[in-house]
Amino acid sequence: MNTSIINEPQLLVTVSDPTMLTKLKNAIKMMNGVSSISISISIMRPKKTGLELAEEDKAKGRVTQWNSVDEMFDTVLGE
Repeated sequence: MNTSIINEPQLLVTVSDPTMLTKLKNAIKMMNGVSSISISISIMRPKKTGLELAEEDKAKGRVTQWNSVDEMFDTVLGE
């Protein structure tokens, strides 16, 4: 990609059929004025819930224990 040109317009195309990527790329390359083509495939993952994140923290040992609620608040509040 030519990085010396600033503010080059870009066209983003979302394709539902991944088998069409090569054909679309070749067709776009034939158009005048196209300087580069890049393909980005992203996998959408569902966002983890708070419970899932907490279970992951527990499994990886990212936990803290206190002997009492007062000790926890002292730590959390920085007293």
